[in-house]
Amino acid sequence: MLGFLGEAVRSYRTTGAIAPSSRSLARSMTSNLHALEGPRRFLEVGSGTGAFTRHILGGMRDGDRLDAVELSENFAADLESVVLGPHRAAHPNQDVRVHQCPIEEAQLDGPYHAVVCGLPFNNFPLELTRRIFDIMLGSLAEGGWLTYFEYVGMRPMKAPFVGRDGRSGLRAHGDFLSGLERDHNGRRSLITVNIPPAWSVHLQASTSRG
Repeated sequence: MLGFLGEAVRSYRTTGAIAPSSRSLARSMTSNLHALEGPRRFLEVGSGTGAFTRHILGGMRDGDRLDAVELSENFAADLESVVLGPHRAAHPNQDVRVHQCPIEEAQLDGPYHAVVCGLPFNNFPLELTRRIFDIMLGSLAEGGWLTYFEYVGMRPMKAPFVGRDGRSGLRAHGDFLSGLERDHNGRRSLITVNIPPAWSVHLQASTSRG
């Protein structure tokens, strides 16, 4: 917990939280994974301390693959040594790896059956948010699921403190994310057992791209 707080203070713009995600949020974020037929490929973007990663790994089977992308050097090193390394040793027939880089630079090997994203999009410029979603949605297999989360009421809470341009940007973010839900069979779940409470949002790739 102290390590997470230190990283959050150093890089709030990309960490975007003051506490690790709860088990309830992690279960909701990974709820689409376990019914998928194998072998399966999973992509996690913004792995942080591994709250979601552990739930992904808990549902993996032999032949599955997980690519975890984490920008923070400290978080990525801890993820490898504490979470992925021990899992790899215990499950040699599962392919799990961490990419310490921005998602735009990651050497991905899709398509992925599910993408789980823990990035704080309300901290990003809209252009960056669009680019990241383009990458994630473009990496999905047909019918695959992309799940991300937002803290409840985050945009209204930030609005009084960011000026006119900032409020315009927050509204644009809200419009963009709402559009994704409309276009990708979106559904969301309210997770109250989290600090702060959060929505998990599930988007589905088209099943007919032709």
